[in-house]
Amino acid sequence: MQLLPARAVLTGLVLLAISSTASGPDYAKPSPHHHTTAIPRPISPQCGVHCGTERWAVKTLSDDDAGDVDFDPRSHTVRFLRNRIRPSRFPATRIPGIEFQTFRVRALLIGFKKEDDRDFHVVIADRRNRAETMIIEFPDSDCSGFCSSVQQAQMRAARQAFIDRFGDLPAGFRRLTERVEVLIKGVGFFDRFHHQTGVARPSGLEIHPVLSFTVVE
Repeated sequence: MQLLPARAVLTGLVLLAISSTASGPDYAKPSPHHHTTAIPRPISPQCGVHCGTERWAVKTLSDDDAGDVDFDPRSHTVRFLRNRIRPSRFPATRIPGIEFQTFRVRALLIGFKKEDDRDFHVVIADRRNRAETMIIEFPDSDCSGFCSSVQQAQMRAARQAFIDRFGDLPAGFRRLTERVEVLIKGVGFFDRFHHQTGVARPSGLEIHPVLSFTVVE
């Protein structure tokens, strides 16, 4: 006799649960009209204009590893740097070894031009042989990367020292006829071979960027 009321009560509870589920909100699947407030991602401040692309952060000392570069320069000749071991690949990141080192080089100034990426492309040669050349480069302070570089003050001063002596550079390569000896300091950089004037072979090593430039009187 008590079984029937209990069944009725149980049935009523089941119906109530179904009704509540149908009419209540579905928390597992938000409504297509439901909006959440997203936390905005911090935006890194951008500075300078776009000048170059390939390995640009490494060229301007604005890459994540730039703070680990040894800025205590080692003195070497152009001949020595031309004959370093060339890497088999050129990642976007800094290559261990030479690209973490600063060099001081006394050399002959052969010629120069301004490139499309606004760099000063300067060719120097070994003091014992003008045919043994390599490239050094001075980035433009208006370019992206430069303004966030760990060595922007030194790069700016080096480029200005070059302008003070030779003026703003032409687009075409200007080869010097007189003997000019220079002392430069800068960070090692391996570039791809792409028919550059004065490229160092077999290494393809450059000084890029230049951090100090002086004409030896």
